[in-house]
Amino acid sequence: MKKGFVQTANFRLLKEAEKIVERRGAREAGLVLIQGKYGIGKSELTERWASENGHVFIRSKRVWTPRSMLEDVATALGLSLRGTAKDVENRIAHHLVQTMQTLIFDEADYLADMKSAVKLETIRDITDVTGTMVFLVGMENFPAIVQRYEHIASRVARIVQLHPLGLEDVQAACKAKSEVRLSPALVEKIHHDSKGRMRHVLNAIANIEVWAEANSWAEVDVAHVKGKALCVDFTGHLTARGV
Repeated sequence: MKKGFVQTANFRLLKEAEKIVERRGAREAGLVLIQGKYGIGKSELTERWASENGHVFIRSKRVWTPRSMLEDVATALGLSLRGTAKDVENRIAHHLVQTMQTLIFDEADYLADMKSAVKLETIRDITDVTGTMVFLVGMENFPAIVQRYEHIASRVARIVQLHPLGLEDVQAACKAKSEVRLSPALVEKIHHDSKGRMRHVLNAIANIEVWAEANSWAEVDVAHVKGKALCVDFTGHLTARGV
């Protein structure tokens, strides 16, 4: 599979949100929530977006404590971990005031739940002091969790709903990533079978490349892959089996 990144409609949504929040009125309203179904490519999209724009991408962890979260943020910023948690937080805030770097927290569902939002409150404190933007990338129900904490929800400048890939996005992905030529009909089948999830689209392309190499296919059409599973949807498989 070819290397490279596909600028999908979701990527353009992120760029639009960034421009709008940069011009916000209230400096402390610097939180942006990014929500979407699993498998549509949120992590790859936001990580690539971060690298292209000088933002700091941090993958949240289930085992994080407020202290270990601060340590991971400080490490991502190249800062010292010496001192108390408050020392580390102050160091982060001082750095962000100078650089105004945007922070992106992937798997943000780990930052809060229905019982506690201590880690999210720490992030809120940092944005209040620095005015920097923070993008929180979570699953579909993440905004509903944040809404339970009004003092944090009031800092949310925008909610970005990422969508499954459209046919044009899948066409662009297949053109950019596939090592073999795919017929238009096969690309449409990939779009249908993947349900617009980038993870499944990439798996389908990888599978097709293996079959094409084994059979010396220069171009692959629907007839070549008849009866083959282009991409495995585990939940769909279980549903079909009545599980």
